[in-house]
Amino acid sequence: MESDPTDPDPSAAAFILGSDDGISSAASSGEIPALPGALAAPAAPLDEEAASAAEVEARGRRRCVGRRGAEMWGAAATVGRRGVMEDAVAVMPEFMDLRCEEVGGCEAAPGSGRISHVRFFGVYDGHGGCQVADYCAKRIHEVVAEEWERLNGGQGWQRRWEMAFCDGFERVDNEVIAEAVAPDIVGSTAVVVLVSGCQIISSNCGDSRAILCRGNQAIQLTVDHKPDIADELARIENGGGRVINWNGPRVLGVLAMSRAIAAVSLHLIVINCSNP
Repeated sequence: MESDPTDPDPSAAAFILGSDDGISSAASSGEIPALPGALAAPAAPLDEEAASAAEVEARGRRRCVGRRGAEMWGAAATVGRRGVMEDAVAVMPEFMDLRCEEVGGCEAAPGSGRISHVRFFGVYDGHGGCQVADYCAKRIHEVVAEEWERLNGGQGWQRRWEMAFCDGFERVDNEVIAEAVAPDIVGSTAVVVLVSGCQIISSNCGDSRAILCRGNQAIQLTVDHKPDIADELARIENGGGRVINWNGPRVLGVLAMSRAIAAVSLHLIVINCSNP
């Protein structure tokens, strides 16, 4: 996950996630143990129906992200030419323990009761100050978990995560404003990734980006919210705003992204809803 590389005076914060066989963490990187039971053989089936369910569950286990050994994470940040670090990171390796069917995307047999350990990683790129990014790093994971619990699951797993992220980001945005956490010009992007045994779920608000590296491929997991994208530009102009090319396209010549947490002075035209 990374910040916008086109920022002319960038501070930056990033997470690097990886998985490999038999590699221990070193330096400042943290290590997340392999998922318990990820390599265990399924119990002997009693009949053809049970055998089929066991085969599905075994396929799901073989495809698990954590099946080959330890998952590891590392974070790096640089302040750049700014006087203070405006970015923040958050890592919650024990974010949630959920049944596989609740996380979604798993081939484990429905009703198997297998538990998936969900990890949370977030990068928050502040602008105008550090207050909002710091608040997001302390609060967004808590609010997303609360919103997920509030939903009953009848929407399906994918829609449930979408609503948890979007409603969670909006709640944090409202809290920052209600509690006057920062001056009106201060805001932050947000890019978060959930990693379970067989699922990677990403969501973002702003132009910070999540990238999946697979072999020699770089796969973009999120869509940057930039003011010159056609639908974002139309939304800004319909809301009474303008996009001015000042060292790149900016909302009212100020903000280089079209969505952000807080940024109260531009709040009517810079929305906070995420894209899961």
